Amino acid sequence: MHKNLIMAFALTFLLTSNVAAADSTSTVVSKSKRTAEVYSLLSTFVPVVVGGALLLRGQGSAPIGSDPVTIRNNGQSEYTATLAGLAIGSAGIILGPGVGHAYAGKMGRFWNGVAIRGMVASLTGAMLYSVSETSDFGAGIVTAVIALVVGGSICLVSMTHDISTVGTSVDDYNKEHGFPSLTIRPTYYARHKAPGLMLTMSF
Repeated sequence: MHKNLIMAFALTFLLTSNVAAADSTSTVVSKSKRTAEVYSLLSTFVPVVVGGALLLRGQGSAPIGSDPVTIRNNGQSEYTATLAGLAIGSAGIILGPGVGHAYAGKMGRFWNGVAIRGMVASLTGAMLYSVSETSDFGAGIVTAVIALVVGGSICLVSMTHDISTVGTSVDDYNKEHGFPSLTIRPTYYARHKAPGLMLTMSF
């Protein structure tokens, strides 16, 4: 169990370490849209999958007929797995989508996304905690559902926006540093009545 947690934390750290290393190089080179997208996608979904797996593991129970020591140890292991799952999954949701922007040197865009998702996640967690403390079960369930739907929707929109706009950050970086931008798109040449490709280069 401990080895799995260490590996999970290490994986999350390696994925999100791109943020700190984004501007650490002294050699200016052009940035790749594909690389930025891969960074954002991997930094988001790998921690979410790992965190989800740990959460599922944390919902397990001790076998029927287990002795008290086994039940206690199992309970502690489940609690640890649940906390680790929440931490790793949250890191993927909050930090991951903006890693592509950090790779492109746009730390402002990265931190804007982190601030939005971090604030929403914190407020949602606080509401869920307050619901767990209330004695009105029916009202608590309604409040919890609303909090999850609203908070999850805002986070999803923010994540989608960050991931879908990393290409813009890469273009901005390349233009700022004098690198040409190449785009290839399909087109139709009416004069020749044939499809083709159009290559556009901008500086």
